Amino acid sequence: MKDKALHLGAKFLKQELISGSIYIFIGSIIANISNLFFNLFVSRNLTVEGYGILTSTISLVSLMVIPVGSIIPTVVSFAGSRFAKEDYGSVKALFLKITKPLLVISFIIFFCFIIFAGHIGDFFQIADQSIIVIAGIIVALSYVGVVNSGLLQARLAFKFISFSNLISAITKLLVGVILVFLGFNVKGAIWAVFISGIIPFILGFIYLRFVFMSKSIISSNKIHFKNLLSYGIPSSLATLGMMSLISTDILLVKHFYDPLQAGIYAGLSLVGKVIFFFTAPIGSVMFPLLVKKYAKSEKYNNVFKMAVALVFVPSAVLSMIYFLYPEFIIKFFIKNEAYISASSLLGLFGLFTTTYSLISLFTYYFLSVKKTNVYIPVVFFAVVQVLLIVFYHDSFFRVVIISLVVSLLLLSTLLFYYIKVHGEYKKIKRRVVTVSVPNEI
Repeated sequence: MKDKALHLGAKFLKQELISGSIYIFIGSIIANISNLFFNLFVSRNLTVEGYGILTSTISLVSLMVIPVGSIIPTVVSFAGSRFAKEDYGSVKALFLKITKPLLVISFIIFFCFIIFAGHIGDFFQIADQSIIVIAGIIVALSYVGVVNSGLLQARLAFKFISFSNLISAITKLLVGVILVFLGFNVKGAIWAVFISGIIPFILGFIYLRFVFMSKSIISSNKIHFKNLLSYGIPSSLATLGMMSLISTDILLVKHFYDPLQAGIYAGLSLVGKVIFFFTAPIGSVMFPLLVKKYAKSEKYNNVFKMAVALVFVPSAVLSMIYFLYPEFIIKFFIKNEAYISASSLLGLFGLFTTTYSLISLFTYYFLSVKKTNVYIPVVFFAVVQVLLIVFYHDSFFRVVIISLVVSLLLLSTLLFYYIKVHGEYKKIKRRVVTVSVPNEI
């Protein structure tokens, strides 16, 4: 009995979703702990207003890199099948085809940050324009390095991704602590974010050197933009909408509220999103696995269902803890009495984060099986969230409730869509079996 249990346990751990998730999970947990220490350190050593400026700047950067980050599903989808066939020449051609225009765009964005630094600072109530310029540098770097991130996922390089993220997070913590202690305050913390972003960029090039040095030469002209855009535009819109759901609330609160209140909301968001940090590795591993299985016409629904279970169970438990002990959780993460005033909303924010984590799984599931129309409900509800917060932002409670209700409606829509898609998949499978196996007389 014991041997059978050990055998089943070993078999369970060997599944690609589990083994890959373990590598990403361990690396991400350590990296997220380091990121958490960074956020806790800056939240305790910066003023509440200063911490609000930091989080709103990071949210601005996150929002600006959403368009380019949204091409990662496209890169994973196209490069995944090429890696499976060891067609490194096509991967190299894909890299060149996408990177060249991204270089141009990155320079344009950087100069826009310089030219409009004053206007951007006024909107987000950030007086120091140099902070806006640093944010522009971070965004420009993100545009250049995003293709590497997609190729690493397509390669299923989970060990390396975990290692790279870990080094980046530790660098951010160490540099951040040093610069803040030296008196650079918010600007020092933002420079730490920039420096930590260079690490995975450089390491990614080193790991993928076998692609760039490939002797197999395929003209990038054979990688047609029409094929990339037919999948890339809707998948980018879906990713854009998904990222908007968890980012724009911070930016809008920073715009509509005074710096002190915006800083308090930023602290609430930080603690609430611990749930997503804890479960995000599952989705990171699931997507390239589903792309691979779909390309090979292998069964993939079991992988998705397992991913949903692995995300939902711990998220639900953490949300329950947030509801039961909100003040303790706030004090545990952020030792500042100013944030206690928002503790009553922590449970609701945890529920919102749980719902969002499931939304991300469903969205990546549909993108992996080429159901790119998923962008329609995702973008629609993201726009609804923005409009509702713009018109009804008189309290943090309303802001959180709007995000929660919108995310629940979106999740319900995606669930119904999944049932429909899965039903169509079963019908097609039955037809194939009927045709391939003749009836006996």
